[in-house]
Amino acid sequence: MTAHLFALCFDAPDPLRLADFWAGVLGWDMVDDPHDGVALLPSDDTGFRLRLLASREQKAGQNQMHFDLTSTSLEDQQKTVARSLDLGARHIDVGQRPEEGHVVLADPEGNEFCVIEPGNNFGQREVSWVVLADPDGHEFCVLTPR
Repeated sequence: MTAHLFALCFDAPDPLRLADFWAGVLGWDMVDDPHDGVALLPSDDTGFRLRLLASREQKAGQNQMHFDLTSTSLEDQQKTVARSLDLGARHIDVGQRPEEGHVVLADPEGNEFCVIEPGNNFGQREVSWVVLADPDGHEFCVLTPR
C-alpha cells in the first residue's frame, strides 16, 4: 500500500485571511476545516488540499517550504504576479539573481512563494511541486501526483 498526499497543513495566525488570499491566487474553493481552520479544495487534478490551521505563533525566519507556481506564458506569469499583489502579496528578496526569470513574493503572512517563468520544465499545473528544506538548508522537491 502506498501513501497518498491528502493535505499540506500550515499554521496561520489568521487562517481565514490566508485562505482567502490563496483561494484567490489558485482559484480554489474555501471550506470549513473541522480542526479550527480553513481548507482549500483544488479545482483541478492537484490531488491534495491545503489546510490553514489557527496558531498563535507568528512567522519567524524563512520558511522551510514554499510553493512554486507555474506559468504557461510571460503574460500568464505577469497576471499571476499582479493578482497576487492585488490580493496582498509583496515582492521579497531571498537572494534571487536579476537574470533569473522567476518572481519571488510573500503572501500576507510573509510566507515565500515563487511565480515561475514559462518554459521552465516545471510542468503545466498551477502547483507543480513543493520545495522543502532540511534543517541544514538543503532543498529538495516533493512532486504532486498527476
